[in-house]
Amino acid sequence: NTALILIFSFVLTFCICGLYYFINKKMLEKKNLTDNELKQANNISNYFLLCTKQEILKIFSNMLLPKYQSKQKSDYLIINDIAIRPLYYSTTITDKEVLESYAKIKNTPIKKIVICCQNASASAEKIANIITEKEVIILNEFNSYKNLYKPLNFQAPKVEIKKKKRKKINDYFAVAFNKKRTKNYITISVIMLFGSLIMRYNLYYIISASFSIAFALYSHFNKRYNKQNKLV
Repeated sequence: NTALILIFSFVLTFCICGLYYFINKKMLEKKNLTDNELKQANNISNYFLLCTKQEILKIFSNMLLPKYQSKQKSDYLIINDIAIRPLYYSTTITDKEVLESYAKIKNTPIKKIVICCQNASASAEKIANIITEKEVIILNEFNSYKNLYKPLNFQAPKVEIKKKKRKKINDYFAVAFNKKRTKNYITISVIMLFGSLIMRYNLYYIISASFSIAFALYSHFNKRYNKQNKLV
């Protein structure tokens, strides 16, 4: 018992420390950015998600001019001995993308590769730290904004995100008490009544059957939720 308690305590402590590290890391990334800048950082990521690789490279190349002269490769840019590879996907980048980036510069004079992305997984960060031959830096949307987009005064066109309309409680009632639900309630009431005949404690079944019959009658005859015969 003592051993199990110690193991449980160790696992719990490890999980709490890991959670604290993750939350603290996220907070540090957003530090020194105003609410408006956080929105701009997120907007840039959303904008790049809608662009092709070549479009992003062209935007990066124009953004770096006239301060930096860049040379374009297949999916990254070179500035002197530094490579910049924008990777904007709808999913979080993993160690796979980091290793692919490293392979591109492994046998070249390039000393550093900077990966700009929206989000990176813990495995991606781990692999980036393990690589010692070349310097691999991962910049998520907030760090990319602080270290690249903000100093270069880059602003992306605003991406409008449609907000999903929240359903009201009446919308759920409209589904529950639609006329098409009548047969379902009748079926349930019949099953409950049949169950009350064979089960020892039949009061629950009789009450449930009564409610089901009441719901069936209300669903069939009410006008409030049958204005539109459309299930959501």
